[in-house]
Amino acid sequence: MGLIDDNLKKIRVRIANACQDFDRQQDEITVVGVCKTVGSEMVRQAWQAGLKHFGENRVQEASVKIPLVNRLVARGGNPIWHMVGHLQTNKVKKAIKLFDIIESVDSLKLAKALSLECANTGTTKKIMLEVNSSEEESKYGLSPDEVISTAKEIDRFENLELIGLMTIGPFTDDVQRIDKAFALTQKLYEQLQDMLGDKINTLSMGMSADFERAIKYGSTELRIGTGIFGSRKYV
Repeated sequence: MGLIDDNLKKIRVRIANACQDFDRQQDEITVVGVCKTVGSEMVRQAWQAGLKHFGENRVQEASVKIPLVNRLVARGGNPIWHMVGHLQTNKVKKAIKLFDIIESVDSLKLAKALSLECANTGTTKKIMLEVNSSEEESKYGLSPDEVISTAKEIDRFENLELIGLMTIGPFTDDVQRIDKAFALTQKLYEQLQDMLGDKINTLSMGMSADFERAIKYGSTELRIGTGIFGSRKYV
């Protein structure tokens, strides 16, 4: 039994406990293993331990890792790959080929670039809008008051399928600040559901340190890196 398998079991226990505390169902929640800087062998181990969704932050790293991981696990089908980091418009072409879901759409300009590339390649792509729910200058994402109007525009793009919202909670131990950001994103998500219907089905918020709070506020997708793969060293 490996470290990653043990870590995943611990994460699942934490999810189960949070679901019990906040009257949620575990089957409502998907775990995305964020594997930036993690080697392909560790990703394969997570796959073998039952993880099916993986997230990458950088197109350059993903362009090497994703094909390799897909080959390593080919007999069991391909993982579902999520782009969860900031995406520059000049990386759109590669991102369309690599990722199943792009969660970090933070501007109408980026959405238009994605739509154009999808049209050129005859494809459609699932996307999410990234919300700067803590309104911190250091973070990417739409400001909360831009979300609904941007979603209305993107809903007209035939080649993009808007499925929900993504946010990163504030990096703090202040639970009230975390809750405020998650509650705001939940409110926007519910407004999108009212406006666009059942196709809005994914609320991506909560990471290793704060995902229990995200579960409280309706998260359907947790992006967990350190909790699964351990602390990373960044160059």
